[in-house]
Amino acid sequence: MKNKFYRFFLFLISYFLLLASFHYAEQEINITSENIEYDRINKKAIYSDNVRLKVGDTSLICKSAEVNIDKRELFLEKVFFTTCDAENPHYRYYANKVHVIINQKMTALNVVFYLDDVPSGELPYYYKSLKEKKLRVEFKHGYSQRDNYFSKGFIGYPISNAVYGKLYLDYFTYKGWGTGTEFNYRVPGKVEGSVYGYHIKEQDTLLERWNARIYHWQDLSHNWTARINSNMASDQSFNNFYTKDWIRIYGDLNSSVAFTRNTNQSSTNILFSRLDVFSLKENKYILTGMSVPSLSYALRQTKIKNLPLYYGFGANLLRAWSRVPDYYLTTGDSNFDLTSPLRITRSVTLTPSAGYVVYWQDRKTKLDLKDTFRNVYRTDVNLSIRSFYFLNHEFGHHFEQELYKKKDEYKGVLVNKLRTTQSIYLDNMTIRLWTGLDIRQRPYERIKYFVNRWDGVTSELDYSPYKFWNIYYKNDYNVLYEKPNSVQFSSNIKFREKDNIYLRNDVSYNRATPDSLTFLGEMGIRPTRNWQFAYKMQTTFKNDIYNVQYYERAINIYRDLHCWEIDFSYVDRAPLVPTISRSNNYEFWFNIRIKPSSREKKNEQYEDEIERKWYPWR
Repeated sequence: MKNKFYRFFLFLISYFLLLASFHYAEQEINITSENIEYDRINKKAIYSDNVRLKVGDTSLICKSAEVNIDKRELFLEKVFFTTCDAENPHYRYYANKVHVIINQKMTALNVVFYLDDVPSGELPYYYKSLKEKKLRVEFKHGYSQRDNYFSKGFIGYPISNAVYGKLYLDYFTYKGWGTGTEFNYRVPGKVEGSVYGYHIKEQDTLLERWNARIYHWQDLSHNWTARINSNMASDQSFNNFYTKDWIRIYGDLNSSVAFTRNTNQSSTNILFSRLDVFSLKENKYILTGMSVPSLSYALRQTKIKNLPLYYGFGANLLRAWSRVPDYYLTTGDSNFDLTSPLRITRSVTLTPSAGYVVYWQDRKTKLDLKDTFRNVYRTDVNLSIRSFYFLNHEFGHHFEQELYKKKDEYKGVLVNKLRTTQSIYLDNMTIRLWTGLDIRQRPYERIKYFVNRWDGVTSELDYSPYKFWNIYYKNDYNVLYEKPNSVQFSSNIKFREKDNIYLRNDVSYNRATPDSLTFLGEMGIRPTRNWQFAYKMQTTFKNDIYNVQYYERAINIYRDLHCWEIDFSYVDRAPLVPTISRSNNYEFWFNIRIKPSSREKKNEQYEDEIERKWYPWR
């Protein structure tokens, strides 16, 4: 029984190694041998004695080779072949007969797979495409606490130079089969996008879970572009289990269609959108709001001839529906601003501006249909002083008042605020400190205490003592409570020259959870050229340092074996939705495959960087 299992396991490894080796081959064949015979009548060439062939990036050694020149076919006998370019190949295949059609395919029956010189498996059928379009097959196999044993992967194929298609095939012991399709398309500078869909009916829960997405961008004529972004899902935690999304839980789903026109002087945008919010009570997404449509126009700051003045203009119109209070509301506003930057000296600049805004909406409430208007006057002044080449000071004041609103307790004053920003710029360090003070007051009110009027004092430090090391610190201090609202400290070390180690640590504090600190640690090391290790951990420390809650722990080990590679990962993470699962979920997976050749990488149509651009959600 153990022997049968061992043979079956070796067969699976060799089979998936074979699938992973499908790649593009140059359309050329080189043959060398000690003897050659040529048949003029049948137009055949017969090679014998130490016959060696090179078909693209596949090397073959055989006893004899018969070449049909007219049909562009090769018939080989007693053949060893491999894509490993080492002097002593790490792996190879053996077959009694191999059939090659130039620029088409290579096939064989009853193929034995060798690791070094040890026979390790048998393939009943071997197929390799020699066409320019390549079939890409990737699968990873593993085990998780939730799904037991699983196999996840896809089959990809370039339908054309602009379209790449994928077929997803996943199997989970407890959940069953999951399938999906995806089409990525791209014409540089003209159009690009992705259409994705996935569905699974879980065997253990009998729930149907699915996700459908569309992202499309297109360059229209006359500076117009169009963008479509749609996302629909069966539940909020679908991504946590079935996709690679960096957002694992979607409480809200946003879908939109936008048309935008950009010129040197203005920007115009037309937007239709909808918002769906997941309801735990009803266990589904509920339509919560829509914009049908939203229109906006903005004129960039433009200089008035013969005057030291710049003017800007903007207008917005929105027709929106919300579930609460369940009616359509139309709102609009337009604004006009004048700005006059004054260069007092080489190091002192004063920038005053004044503007006027009109707000309008078609009703006050669902029953009161009376139109409402608001007229707001606003001013802003900013003084920038460069006292030294490394020191900059900014002082400003912003004021907004609604006209014709004298009965208000502040007589229509909406904003009356002072602000300041102090910056220090050194060779490898930047320090900033900024704050704001609300000086708005009621008639006859005296401001005795300014403590409760501070926005807070925020300080920020960005320091790089060396090229490979960066330190960042930010503190948002609450003056009233005399304690920080939040604190963040992060350190990043990365040796870029050798690229053999990186270390990232991030510690954060939030006043909402005063008794805990959140820690994120990530480390990667390449001790040798062929080994890579990575570790990631996210935890929360309570008052008791021994009371540690792990959100996520992950280990990744990669081994480069010259012509093939091994990848192992282990992930242990806490449930993001406690109502679904109360215990941590862990999984590990193991993958072994033949590495893409240098020729394959060179001719790869869809690189990972480009593919990630097609996924706004990843």
